[in-house]
Amino acid sequence: MAAFRFSLIVAISPSDDEEILAVTDALGEAGCTDASIRGHSDGMELLFSRTARSLQAALSSAVFDVESAGFRVVRVEMEREAISL
Repeated sequence: MAAFRFSLIVAISPSDDEEILAVTDALGEAGCTDASIRGHSDGMELLFSRTARSLQAALSSAVFDVESAGFRVVRVEMEREAISL
């Protein structure tokens, strides 16, 4: 298995420390412990380094985990180098 790096853009903008902690807890409970969080102009960016059998499996599982935590993924972003097969 390989580690795949990509970002999911989520349509939420936590406005204070309490909301950021609540979002972090919800994502952690949903299995997103392999992501870091940062702000983004469209909401919030989750930077993943996910181990999986394929890029498709990594993306699918990350989107599933984020959406099961109650957040809506609006876009996937990745560096060109991450796509080479």
